[in-house]
Amino acid sequence: MLGFEAERTSAGRRGDRGFLAAVFLLSGVGIAVLWSASSEYALSLGRASGYFALRQALFLVPAALVFWACASVNLDSLRAKTGTLTLIALGLMLLPFIPGLGENRNGATRWIDLRFTTFQPSEIWKPTLVLYLAHILEKKRERMEESAGVLIPPFLLITIGCFLVYAQNDFSTTVIAALTAIALFWLAGSPLSFFLGLGAAAIPLTFLSILTSDFRLRRILAFLFPAYEPHGQGYQILGSIKAIRSGGIIGKGFGLGSLKRGSIPEVQSDFIFAAWAEETGLLGVLAVIGVFGFVAWRAFRVSFAESDGYRSYLGMGMAFLLSLEILVNIAVAAGAVPATGMALPFFSAGGSSLISTAISCGLIYNLSRSPSSMPLSRASDGVSGFSSREESNV
Repeated sequence: MLGFEAERTSAGRRGDRGFLAAVFLLSGVGIAVLWSASSEYALSLGRASGYFALRQALFLVPAALVFWACASVNLDSLRAKTGTLTLIALGLMLLPFIPGLGENRNGATRWIDLRFTTFQPSEIWKPTLVLYLAHILEKKRERMEESAGVLIPPFLLITIGCFLVYAQNDFSTTVIAALTAIALFWLAGSPLSFFLGLGAAAIPLTFLSILTSDFRLRRILAFLFPAYEPHGQGYQILGSIKAIRSGGIIGKGFGLGSLKRGSIPEVQSDFIFAAWAEETGLLGVLAVIGVFGFVAWRAFRVSFAESDGYRSYLGMGMAFLLSLEILVNIAVAAGAVPATGMALPFFSAGGSSLISTAISCGLIYNLSRSPSSMPLSRASDGVSGFSSREESNV
């Protein structure tokens, strides 16, 4: 059993209430935005206008329980179960390949059919990856100075996990997971030789995975030349950019967006940011980016202030993962990067993504209540977990 006791009760620490308030704010606003963005699409499917928003509100219940559990669990107890949790996450990613259990959509086999809903195991793999690397990299940190060979076992395990995600035809999640892992290897002070070897293998494999997939290649071409296939792969991107531009400074008004109705496929999921921009304009875009930025800042701040290496890596990994998902989704909607299918945390429809976000935010909030967390003013003394990169190279 994991220990679900608060870790700072003896000192009366309540945690980062600013971070908590921002998470609650984004959760509430996300439901409202989803209702506005998806109402027309829901009606076209023969559903009630609030179908997607109501379903997401129901998903908030288990997500809140997951957040509470992650915010309350004893991190030492959680760390002791890291191996078991990692094996469970890897096992879950095998389930979509089982006939009758896995669900295929548009050539992708990413979901488990639970009859009453579907579940995407790769969403659980992302925070589990952070948990595993935070544990193993802190454990092997001293030995990295002697040889980069100690990083081979964790690297192989992460590679297996990413390969399973890739085999589900989920290239974007594979990249997000891989970049998060690379960031943690860097934070832990991995030697330069490790990254040189990683780059020598990863770069050609990435190009090969794109060039051998007609779908991915067409997405790249649609990004570079959106007008080349305006009614094909470029349709979503062009529609999203048009919606964002049409919002102007103050937007068309909440619920009054028109381009979201037919110009942006999957507006309730991958491109929900475009619907928000159309209805709230530049002011709304700046406001929501400001709240997202506040959440990221508080998350990195808490992680940087940790004196324990494991907790620092854990917080940094969760903060990086959450920030990367936000940045990639917004960049896709703005046409700055190729379409990826990445959900926008708190906003996009989908229970699996919401659970993943709840895990990340819950653990970050847990760290803000941690007894090993020190005031930020002391972090500059070079004793925080984050500074272990510099220390390991001395």
